[in-house]
Amino acid sequence: MRFAYFKLLIVCCFSFTATITLAQEPISSSVVEQKSLQLYDAKNWSELIPFVTQALAEGNDYFYLRMRLGIAYYEQQNYTKAAPQFNKALSFNNSDAVAQEYLYYSYLFNGRYTQARLLSKGFSKELAQKTGTYEKSPINFIYAEGGTKIADSTSYYNKTTNSRSNYYKNATYMQAGLGHFIGSTSSLFHAITYFSQDAQQLNIAQFQYYLKASFPLKNGFQISPALHWINLSNSYTVTLAPPLVPPGMPSPPSRTQTVKTVNNYFVGSIDLQKVANNFTFGLGTTFSNIGDTTQMIHSGFVSVAPLGNTRFVFGTSVYMHTLNSYSTLNYSYVPFIYVEPFKKLSLKLSYLSNQKDNIVEDNGYLINNSIDFTKSRFSVLANGTISKHLSIYGLYQSEQKQEPTQKIDYQYAVFVAGIKVIL
Repeated sequence: MRFAYFKLLIVCCFSFTATITLAQEPISSSVVEQKSLQLYDAKNWSELIPFVTQALAEGNDYFYLRMRLGIAYYEQQNYTKAAPQFNKALSFNNSDAVAQEYLYYSYLFNGRYTQARLLSKGFSKELAQKTGTYEKSPINFIYAEGGTKIADSTSYYNKTTNSRSNYYKNATYMQAGLGHFIGSTSSLFHAITYFSQDAQQLNIAQFQYYLKASFPLKNGFQISPALHWINLSNSYTVTLAPPLVPPGMPSPPSRTQTVKTVNNYFVGSIDLQKVANNFTFGLGTTFSNIGDTTQMIHSGFVSVAPLGNTRFVFGTSVYMHTLNSYSTLNYSYVPFIYVEPFKKLSLKLSYLSNQKDNIVEDNGYLINNSIDFTKSRFSVLANGTISKHLSIYGLYQSEQKQEPTQKIDYQYAVFVAGIKVIL
């Protein structure tokens, strides 16, 4: 009885070992070609992808196999995974127009515009005309936007009239900008801004010029230095002390005088980004002398596109900042979600949580030099594509502010609308 049991156990072990051996036996090259072509012709991407992935792991690697795998990912709109396959296919045949075109659109649809432009420089005349890159304008885009910010109606309490009223009147904001290439892949971004706002006995007018350069490096890195100039004019009214008059004489009417101050401030910033598969990482440092104080801001950024395209992206920015010295460190956080619910509509939602002191964000681009502290900010940006060369967008923000002297909390509602032309 024991011998029969032992014999059965040996037979089962040999059968299990043989099954594993057969399962691990490499797929022949003829089977790889035949089955991958069959799955490709049937557009069975869900089975083609794991089959070709296994074949590649077993050493089967050639032009058409990479093309089939790349097209399978492309058809599933996973452009992050499609691009390396077309790149590898081009290593077998670097002049293949089909592989170049697929790779170009994989970059383009995934927001990697610099890589797409660099690739297009090697296109044939026919492919360049087909993709619209033959006579590409050196100007990438131009835009114009404008808006206002409105304080709530219960900002400040007036003890004399026993009422609340807006301390700040509605602000006026306008900006125009353009992006253009220098050389094959490097680019410059310019923006000119005008901002004005009136308060009780105070008028503010601000002009700004922002310049950012972007230089692509090897292995998915990009470095972007930036400079921001701020020209701030403050006009405020003061009541002059009345002159002395002899006793019994009526006091003269009070006199006022308008005092105007003009200051120039600068912000310098540098940012380094790295694209790695579905992830984008960034590190940055910003220096600001706004308000005659020295502020250092160090930032980190990470985003992930889990679908391998731009239809759904989420991430966060973290800012560590200090005033005048590193004796005290404060932190700010800006998580965001970007979605494309429809083909021609995108939405970006973000939320700023600020610990202390206003900061400069987005590689020196977004300036907040208000004396009132921004505690938090919720933003919604909607962009609608009208045509290949035209889009419109709108921004809404709700800012939670605090006045520094009386510690009064109030809110700002920000509305911005813009138009962008892509050339």
